[in-house]
Amino acid sequence: MHGTDSRLRWEELSRRRVATCPIFDVYSAERRSPGGQTGEFWFLAAPDWVTVVPVLRGEGGKESFLMVRQFRHGAEAITTEFPAGLIERGEEPRDAALRELREETGYEAGRLVLLSALLPNPAFMTNRCFTFLAEELAPAGPPVPDALEYLDAEEISVRDVEAAMGTGELVNAFTVMALQSFQRFRAGAA
Repeated sequence: MHGTDSRLRWEELSRRRVATCPIFDVYSAERRSPGGQTGEFWFLAAPDWVTVVPVLRGEGGKESFLMVRQFRHGAEAITTEFPAGLIERGEEPRDAALRELREETGYEAGRLVLLSALLPNPAFMTNRCFTFLAEELAPAGPPVPDALEYLDAEEISVRDVEAAMGTGELVNAFTVMALQSFQRFRAGAA
């Protein structure tokens, strides 16, 4: 698109860590605009994330997504989502996607395609969310979720997910972004 534009880039004058939490650090930074104004800006330094769009093919080629239902503490609600999780230190996004798929669903993928690498909220978050399409799925044993993870894996038709996305339990923004990446990929592959 435009690349680096010095008329828009702010200069960092100072930065301090305000809090350290298990999954992110909170920072405050003083920055100066190209016009000379200064301001304090807050941001979360968080690990990168992966979301996996697992596609199962049934009789007659009918496609379904393999999704997970779980309680989300922030929303205090049960949501239905694509398998997802943090990328561990030193782990490649692709390896994290395969690991999360296996841990949360008990399936392995014969084919994995990177669909997108997005910034969830660049206004105050530093991380990226990598979305992968997982195909040629095969059962690999029971799911092995993290110690504090309680979830159920469910097969839901692609049509039903597309029709209900953004309503009911299908309200996780990462899942909405992943579905859009999947649809864009499929439209380009057609």
